[in-house]
Amino acid sequence: MRALFSLLLMISFAAAAQSKKQKGDSSIPLPNTEPTVVKPAAPAAAAPAASTPPPAAQGKADDVLPLPMAGPELPALDLSLLKDTSLCIFPFVKESSAGAADKQYLDAIQKTFFDVAKDSPLLKDAVLLGDSTSKCEARDAACFSSVGRMARCQNVLVGSSAAKGNGYVLSVRIFEVGKQRVLPGSEVEQVLETDRQADVQAWAEGQACRALQVKCVGRISVDADRRDMTIYVDNRLAPRTFKTPEVIAVEPGVHGVRVAVGQRTSLEKKVPVRRGGFSETIYARQTEKGGLPLTLASDLRGERPPASVEVREGKWTKPVGYTLAGAGIIALGVGIFQGQHSKSLINQAESNYRTNGAYLPADVSNLNSASSAATIGNILLISGAVLLASGSVLTFAF
Repeated sequence: MRALFSLLLMISFAAAAQSKKQKGDSSIPLPNTEPTVVKPAAPAAAAPAASTPPPAAQGKADDVLPLPMAGPELPALDLSLLKDTSLCIFPFVKESSAGAADKQYLDAIQKTFFDVAKDSPLLKDAVLLGDSTSKCEARDAACFSSVGRMARCQNVLVGSSAAKGNGYVLSVRIFEVGKQRVLPGSEVEQVLETDRQADVQAWAEGQACRALQVKCVGRISVDADRRDMTIYVDNRLAPRTFKTPEVIAVEPGVHGVRVAVGQRTSLEKKVPVRRGGFSETIYARQTEKGGLPLTLASDLRGERPPASVEVREGKWTKPVGYTLAGAGIIALGVGIFQGQHSKSLINQAESNYRTNGAYLPADVSNLNSASSAATIGNILLISGAVLLASGSVLTFAF
């Protein structure tokens, strides 16, 4: 038993080695953000029920491959049937009255689809349908086909949203005017837990870029001031250059960003990313208790968060104290049991003696066992008391 407790003590002290300290970087400059820029485009062909907006922007495509998107969230679209056809962009449709539905908001989303369609290598022509467009239900193929014929378009792209829980189900589909049906492989929808214009526009832009085969790249800006921080975008590991801030190329859309240090991870922060533009800067810092909060630049009101700090580990005395106290309690419990067992054996032998007038061989064996149990119990009680007292002192006094 003594050897057992000696081994226990050795293991306890070995497990309490002090943790390694990590160094954090000091001051971090704010990133230079770039606005989304668009290049001028020639006006689309005019049509009776269509209007073409003033020339608008689009950023120069960079030779940068964006971080791959998660497959299940953004299903692949097959729009090969759009090759060398004309496409009308229908006004964005609200399928429910919940949330903001102002005209400027809806027009901005429609314009987002149109800006991408102008740059599509698939299309012969793209037309932005104006305010005089007939009102159609979100899935009324006959109505959209009628509008397309009037505007001399072979296909009509429609984006829509419907309230669902705390967010919206956003969807986009393309109708074939000649066949009055949804173009096979052209419909996609996604639940977005927001109705903010920036989020919906980023989502629409990402869907349009993928659907119309336009190369679109945006960038996520993450200010992570520790080299041991790993960055994940949509739960995919992003490469680090260890620059401040990190700039990660992604497809347009709403992306989830989190950081991790070892087994610790932050909560995910959602940010919209437009093509040719930067997300709002996300600041990642480590607190003294090991937390990894993420903060958006807009929440800081022009200030910069303090630098990360080292994690303050507990003293070695506490884990050792807890271990000794636990071993002491176990030893006391076993010692009490051995004492009770010894007493029971003696009582049984004494009862037989009063009955028989002498100790039988079994009684003698019980008395010997009782003596051994009493000795072991006393040792365990003393050892347990010492261990418990030592553990309490290490835990509470230091």
